[in-house]
Amino acid sequence: MDLIKLSAVETATAIEAGETTCEAVTRALLERIDAREEQVGAWEYLDPDAAIAAAKILDGGPSKGLIHGVPVGVKDIIDTRDMPTTHGSPIHKDNRPCTDAPCVALVRGAGGLVLGKTVTSEFAAQRPGKTKNPHNPAHSPAGSSSGSAAAVTDYMVAVAFGTQTGGSIVRPGAFCGCIGYKPTYGDYNPLGVHDNTRSVDTLGMMSRTMADQALMRAVLTHAPYRPIETAAIADLRIGVCQTPNWHLADDATQECLLSAARDLETAGAVVADFDLPDGFDLAIEGFDAVSGYEISRTLAYEWLNFPELLSDNMRNNRVPNGLKVTPAAYQAGLAKLGDYRRQYAGSLQGWDVLITPSAPAEAPADLTTIGEPPFNRIWTGLHGPAINLPLYTGPQELPIGLQVVGHAGQDDRFLDAADAVYQVLR
Repeated sequence: MDLIKLSAVETATAIEAGETTCEAVTRALLERIDAREEQVGAWEYLDPDAAIAAAKILDGGPSKGLIHGVPVGVKDIIDTRDMPTTHGSPIHKDNRPCTDAPCVALVRGAGGLVLGKTVTSEFAAQRPGKTKNPHNPAHSPAGSSSGSAAAVTDYMVAVAFGTQTGGSIVRPGAFCGCIGYKPTYGDYNPLGVHDNTRSVDTLGMMSRTMADQALMRAVLTHAPYRPIETAAIADLRIGVCQTPNWHLADDATQECLLSAARDLETAGAVVADFDLPDGFDLAIEGFDAVSGYEISRTLAYEWLNFPELLSDNMRNNRVPNGLKVTPAAYQAGLAKLGDYRRQYAGSLQGWDVLITPSAPAEAPADLTTIGEPPFNRIWTGLHGPAINLPLYTGPQELPIGLQVVGHAGQDDRFLDAADAVYQVLR
C-alpha cells in the first residue's frame, strides 16, 4: 500500500484488519511532509516525535471507534489541549488552550490522531498565511482554510478541518483541488473554534474522497455511521444557478458549469436553470452588516491591546468599520438574512441540489490574496450544505471546482446527491 494515498476510510479499514498500523501511516505522512512542507507550507505546528508517540499508544490499545489510528489535520483556529492555537496571529503565538474543542475531542474519542495544526489566514479572515498552492507555489491556495486544503491535496493527511464564513472551505477546495464540505450550519459543534461571524460560521472538513466526508460526519455528529448511498442520477432534479454574480466568473469557469449541466442532463438527470429569489442584494447587505458587527466585537481585545500586530486591513478597515455598524443595523442585517433564507427554502422545493461555481476563476498568481467569495457568501448565509467537487482543470493547468448546494438540515440526502453528480462528472 502507498500509505500516504490512503483515504481515512481505507486507513481505518487497513489498521483494523492488521494490514498496517497507525505508527506506519503516521511515519509515512511525516516523511511526505518533510519532503514537501518547504514548498507547500501547510502546517503551523507539527511535533513528529509526539505524533509517533501518540500513534504507538493507539496501536497498543483496543479500537476506540470509527477512525481508530487515522491522522487528522486541525485548522489553527481550533483549540487543542496539547498544541498551540495561534489563530494565524503573532498575538496568540504562545496560546496554549487547556481543553480540546468538542470537534477535536470527538476525533480523539473515535480513535483519531491529531497530526498537527494547519495554517489559517489571520483570524480566519483576509490576511493569508504562508501556505502556497500545491499545484504551483506561485499561486494562492485561497483561505482561510489554506493549510488544510493544501495538506489534504498534497497527501500530507487524508482529512483536515476547515471553517467557512464567506467561502473558506469551498474556495480553498476549489483552488487546491480537493473536496471541501460545509455542512448545514450548526451540525458540527463550533465551540472552541475562534469566532469570525458567529451567525454564519460553519465547521467543516477537507478530504480527497466523498466516503471520508460521510465517515467524518458520523464522528463529528456522534451519530451512527451511514456510508454514502449514491443517488441514481436519473432521480435527481438539478438546478443550474449562475447567481447575480455570474459576470464575475471567467470564461473557463462559466464553461465548466455549463458543461457540467450538459453532461448531467445527458446522464439522465432533470437539469434546468434556477434563479435565486428577488432580494439577493439585500441579503448580501445583511450578510456584510452582520459580519462587520460580529468580527469587530470578536477582535476587540486584539484591536485595543495589540493593534500593531494586526494586519493593516484588520487594524484600519475591518475592525473600525465594523464597529460603526450599530446594533439596530446589525439586527436589521440578521432580519434580511432570515427573510431571504425563508424565501430561498421555499424556492428550493422540488429541486434536489443546485450546481454553481465554487470560485470566480482558477487560483491567481498572487500570494497576498485568499481569493474572493462572490459565489460563496450567499450559501453560507443561507445555512444549507455546500461542497466543492474537484472536477476540472483551467487554462493555467490549475483546478476549477464545481459547487453543489443543498437543502438545510438534509445533509445525508445532500451527500448522496452530490456523490451522484461527482460520479457522473469525474
